[in-house]
Amino acid sequence: MSRLLVASITLVMAVVPQASTWRSAPTLELMLPSSTDCWEPAIAIGPREQVYIVAGQRSGTPGSKEFDQRQVLWRSLDGGATFEGPWPLSTEGRLQGDQRIAVDRGGTIYVTYMDNPEPGAPNRLRIARSRDDGRTFNADTIPVTRVIDKPELAVSPDGARIAVVYESNPGPSIVTTADGGKTWNEARVVEPGDGRHFWPEALTFAPDGALWFGVPSMSDSDIAKRLQTDVQLHVYRSTDDGRSWQDSRISSSPRFLKGCAHDPECRVKLPRVSVAVDSAGQAYAAYTEGRGPGHPYALLLKSSADSGRTWSESRPVSRAPRPQSNDLADHDRSLVTASGNGRVCVVWVDDRRGARDVFARCSTDGAKTWGDDVWLSNRVDGAAYKSPEGFPEFYGHYGGAAISSSGRLFAVWAEGERGYRTGNVWFNSVGLARN
Repeated sequence: MSRLLVASITLVMAVVPQASTWRSAPTLELMLPSSTDCWEPAIAIGPREQVYIVAGQRSGTPGSKEFDQRQVLWRSLDGGATFEGPWPLSTEGRLQGDQRIAVDRGGTIYVTYMDNPEPGAPNRLRIARSRDDGRTFNADTIPVTRVIDKPELAVSPDGARIAVVYESNPGPSIVTTADGGKTWNEARVVEPGDGRHFWPEALTFAPDGALWFGVPSMSDSDIAKRLQTDVQLHVYRSTDDGRSWQDSRISSSPRFLKGCAHDPECRVKLPRVSVAVDSAGQAYAAYTEGRGPGHPYALLLKSSADSGRTWSESRPVSRAPRPQSNDLADHDRSLVTASGNGRVCVVWVDDRRGARDVFARCSTDGAKTWGDDVWLSNRVDGAAYKSPEGFPEFYGHYGGAAISSSGRLFAVWAEGERGYRTGNVWFNSVGLARN
C-alpha cells in the first residue's frame, strides 16, 4: 500500500479571460498515488463521504502477449484530502476492464467489470464486493453470456437491487437481482440490435425504483466500413425490472473518423449521452452534439419532470470561446450526476485553453440556473504531459462524477500522452455554490 498526503501548494494559475466566465476550483487537482498506466477510472461516494476510485492498472505493451490489466482501488476517508492505495480487487482472470463502482447506504462497495479467464475464452461479467471500506473484496461471476463491451452498474440504496446493462448480441442487455446478488434474473435484451451498435453510457435507479440509462446507437456496417454515420442518442426507462422500456430519443448527429475541430488527426469523434435522476425524480440528460468534421461539438442538457414522457428544450451547458481558433471550444466526454432536490452537475472535457481540460458546471435548483464553469484540471505541472495549455489526451474513454449528501461534487478522470502510451488518474472536488 502506498499513501499520498496532499500538501499545500502555491501555483501561479493562468489568467482567465473575463469573457469566458469560468473560474478555477479552490482546490488543486490531485494525481492519485501509483496511478501510472491506470485507465478509465470510476468513482463512488460512501455514506460518510468516503471516496472510492477504481481503475484498470495496465502492464506490458497493449497488443503484446505480455499485456494485462487488473482492477485496483484507492480510497479516501477524509473527503478526498488524502488517498490510500492502490489495492488489487481480485487476482482471478485477466484483462479486467470497463469497471464501474457503486456504494449502498450501508457502506458496501460494489465493482463490476469484464474479464477473460484464459486466452480464447468468452468474456465474463464480474462483480466484486467489499464490506471493510475497500481493504478486501470478494469477486463472483454474474451468470450471463455474450458480454461484448461496456457494462454499466446501478445499486439501490439498500443494496438489494443490482442491475448491470451491457453491450451484447442481439442487442444491449440487462441483468438484475432483487436479493443482493444471491440469485440473478435471466438477462433481457433491451432492444434488438437489427444492424445497429448500442454502447451503454450510464445506468441509475430513480427514487421510484425505475431504471434509467443512456446509450448511443449507430450502424454496425458503417462502423465496419469506417464511414461517417449518424448516431442516435437514447435515454431508456423501465418500471418493470427491464422487461419493457420507454425510449426517449434525445439527439442525432454524426460519428466520424479524424477531422475533429482543432485536431485534424483525432481518431474518432462521436456524440455521447449521460443520464441522472435527482431525489425529486427529475431526470437530466447531458449530451454532446455536432455537425460533423471540423465543427466544434456543443454540450447540451435536457430535463424531464414527468418520468421521461416529455423533455425540456435543449439548453447549452457551456459555450466557452476559444481564442486560438476564433470559434467555440470543442466538447467531449460529458457526464451528469444529480442528488438531493435539484442538485445537478455536468462534467466534461473541452479545449478552450488550447489542449484539453476538465470542467464542471453545477445547479442547485434543478437546472433552472447555473453557476460558472469550474476548471477542475487546474494544475499545469505534475506530469510530463501537463502544460499551461492543458493535457494532450484523455486517457481512455470514461471518467466518473458523484455528488455527496453534503452537496460536494467529486470527479475523477485520466490524463495522458498522445496515442494512449501512458497516463495517470487525476481527481478534484468542489462545493456546490448556490446559484
